[in-house]
Amino acid sequence: MFGRTGNAKSTVTQASAWVTYLLLAIGIVSPVVCVVWLVRTAVENENAVVRRLVSEANERRLADAAAYCLEIAETLVPELGNGVVAYSWGSSGEVVAEGESERARAALESVREDLKGEGRAARQLMLAGYLRDSDLSSLRLSEGRRLGALLLQLGLREVRVAEDLEDAFRVEADRYVVANMQGSDLSRQHRYLLRQYAPLSGSKEVAAILEREGLVDRWIAAVEAEGMFPPELGLGHVDGLLYYRESDAESVRIFRQADWREKLVGSEAWREFGVSLVDSGVEANRARPLPAPLGFLTLELDHEELANGGATSDKAVLYLWIGGIVLGLSILSGVAIVASVRRQASVTQLKDNLVATVTHELKTPVSSIRLLIDTLMDETRRDKVNTQEYIELISRENERLGRLIDNFLSFSRMERSKGSFDIQRISPAAVLRAVEQAFRERFKGQAYELSVEGGECLPDILGDPDALATVLGNLLENAFKYGGRSKRIELSGKAAAGGVEFEVRDFGKGIGKRDQKRIFRKFFQVDHHASGQTGSVGLGLSIVEFIVSKHSGQIELESELGKGSVFRVRIPYA
Repeated sequence: MFGRTGNAKSTVTQASAWVTYLLLAIGIVSPVVCVVWLVRTAVENENAVVRRLVSEANERRLADAAAYCLEIAETLVPELGNGVVAYSWGSSGEVVAEGESERARAALESVREDLKGEGRAARQLMLAGYLRDSDLSSLRLSEGRRLGALLLQLGLREVRVAEDLEDAFRVEADRYVVANMQGSDLSRQHRYLLRQYAPLSGSKEVAAILEREGLVDRWIAAVEAEGMFPPELGLGHVDGLLYYRESDAESVRIFRQADWREKLVGSEAWREFGVSLVDSGVEANRARPLPAPLGFLTLELDHEELANGGATSDKAVLYLWIGGIVLGLSILSGVAIVASVRRQASVTQLKDNLVATVTHELKTPVSSIRLLIDTLMDETRRDKVNTQEYIELISRENERLGRLIDNFLSFSRMERSKGSFDIQRISPAAVLRAVEQAFRERFKGQAYELSVEGGECLPDILGDPDALATVLGNLLENAFKYGGRSKRIELSGKAAAGGVEFEVRDFGKGIGKRDQKRIFRKFFQVDHHASGQTGSVGLGLSIVEFIVSKHSGQIELESELGKGSVFRVRIPYA
């Protein structure tokens, strides 16, 4: 059913149509171009003034909002509390009470004596009890080291993984860390112990303390690298962290940039300026980045039309209306004329193609039947031929003639846009069986390989059984004709989204990308020489598409040269 047709008459008709289209285009485009140019010039002049005024207004709005945003930024510090962590670089002023150091040393020696000879688990259980005694664990040595930290360090000896910790010891260790390592001026002893114990604890609270301590280290490294330690008073920003130093205190409150951003973006203080706070990276003509230390945020205009200078004056709108009306009338007139010319040319060409195709295609089987009958009626040659074989040939040509007539009748109904189908609830399996039986009966005695899969467990669909059999029959006939030497064909049915999907696959030469876009057109045929087949009308696939569309279905084609083709037909469920 594929092949390329055409003659000198249709070529001349197409050439005349193109000449007509060209003259119409020149007559329409010329005045339209002049009107568009005049309207465009007028609108550009009007909009240039409007854009300048809007741009100046936007710049003032952004500048005022940025200044006001910096003014209110420090007022939000109390609402954020102490931030992630408060860090102090001054002396803590902690003094060890008289006699406390001696009691701590004595207690430490006693603990070490008790632990001698005990295994790891037993030592941890004993140390858990000592840590539970807050009076004991809070004692300090003369160097300021806490006895609780030393007890925790003794428990971590020979501990390599979290499974080495006893539950009782872990509970008391977590309690000690949470109670004693929340401050901003941790000693070296506590810093070292925190880094050693936190990976083994598994406690979210301990992990949070370690994270805050890491932020302090990160902040110290960043401000020292920038030569900013100690930092200046007020709000600052470094390495993704914000900090606030109040008065002359030797301490800062450190904030995560994300926490500060959430507080600023959620504030309604600058809504009166018609702007919003967003992350940096917005286009410059719509926004303005905030100055340091809030440079990670950008002020963006809320109103797109003002930001882009899209406002137009009344005069510019009037110009646009005039130009649009003239352009619309010109295009409508041109479209009406072109549509009329194209329809007439299409009807003429379709009539020529139909007469030529019908004459040629009907002549072939009729001539064959007449030749075969003449041979059988000739008494001198009748005994020399196989009568049964000739009768089968006549029957085959008669079937071919019937299919051609059916295609022409379907084409005629399709041209009249009439689809009198008997839509009913049918089984996909029944359709597949009917199509397979008809195909095998038609190509009986010829070499091919047909496999049929699926259909038995599929839900019913709505369709005309005969029409759907025609669809799949035409696709199988194409697959047989263009399936290559092996003529291997696969027919299947499966459930898909919205309906049952029938698939016909061949392994022939395939269809080129260019022809795939035109394969469903009436009378279109790919190159006879490329396909190696003749005797096609070029109506089969257009009829297939017509029937599928009348069933509210879809048809898809996948093909690649040298690898065959796949046609998929999806029919909705009942």
